[in-house]
Amino acid sequence: MPRDPYRVLGVPSTASSEELHDAYRRLVKLHHPDRNGGSEESARRFAEVQEAYEAVRSRPRAARPQQRAADAADAVKERMVKLERELREAQAARERARQAARDAVRDGEPEPRVAETDDSIAKILGDLRDEVSGKVAQGLRHPAVKRVGDLIDDAISRVDRR
Repeated sequence: MPRDPYRVLGVPSTASSEELHDAYRRLVKLHHPDRNGGSEESARRFAEVQEAYEAVRSRPRAARPQQRAADAADAVKERMVKLERELREAQAARERARQAARDAVRDGEPEPRVAETDDSIAKILGDLRDEVSGKVAQGLRHPAVKRVGDLIDDAISRVDRR
């Protein structure tokens, strides 16, 4: 009775084509008769590995790729349904908030104050600009920076003289 080709190759029946090929190559190299002094056991094992690999390759693969694609499509559909539901709920909540604001204005309640983020961000950016420009100006006054500037100026003047 022939052995299970997956067992001969040492891989599970769920192995990918790459895994099958890698196992086949490893076993062929290991059991090749030329590498084992022409041993009959190596020749027998080599032939067994070749037969197992051919048997696995010639078998029609189960519809796993199609099944995976169908499962993925179903998962996408479920996610889309969920996202659409969440979007409808968010739109309804936004509309309820707008209506509540209109009702509050109509009833004379003060409109909720919205933070003025534009001015706050502009102030933060302005403060940051002032701090950075101060650091840059301070750095330009450093003796090492002045010395490098003098060296560059000297090199440029030498190039211009040529």
